[in-house]
Amino acid sequence: MVVPIEKRSRMGAMRVTLRASLAAAVMVMGLVGLPAATYAQRYRATDEIPRYEEFLREALPGAETFRFIDRGTPHYRGYRTGPNGEETLVGLGFFNVDFAPTVRGYKGEIWMLIGMDPGGTLLDISIVFHNEPFGYFSIDRPAFVEQFRGRSVLDRLTVGDDIDAVSRATITNNAAVRSIRDSARRMAREFLAERSSKQ
Repeated sequence: MVVPIEKRSRMGAMRVTLRASLAAAVMVMGLVGLPAATYAQRYRATDEIPRYEEFLREALPGAETFRFIDRGTPHYRGYRTGPNGEETLVGLGFFNVDFAPTVRGYKGEIWMLIGMDPGGTLLDISIVFHNEPFGYFSIDRPAFVEQFRGRSVLDRLTVGDDIDAVSRATITNNAAVRSIRDSARRMAREFLAERSSKQ
């Protein structure tokens, strides 16, 4: 079958337009996905302590110096120096996304730096970054973090039980609580295993 020249040129133009549209769609998807990929690597435990020092000081009050630990799951240890120069371990600082990477909020990961003492008691939590649309009246409020201070990793730490629920922010609140609970318990298990292996 012979296709007339004018019809062939219209089909060729349609192919070019289709290719251009597909290329533009791929570029837009790449640009939209770029910030998420950038942030996905943004808040993970690394040896760049000055970059995270503000969050470490908030999560580990009383610690004067910090060390990056690259054994097991990467985390930080905060120390206080005594009058004779001896160092005392104040606590462990860790990003929830390193220990509970599958827990997601409504709009993705919620990055928190969690401080816990060597006995498994939560010291404080620094909310580092999130894209949650209802974060401003749920996890960003000081009352959210206050619920965890002094709590043991052995506590239930369950929304509606010993942690307050937040209406209209259920996914965000539940994800943040689950991420804190799961990551703190995993950090405690790893730390206890390390200590028992040294005895």
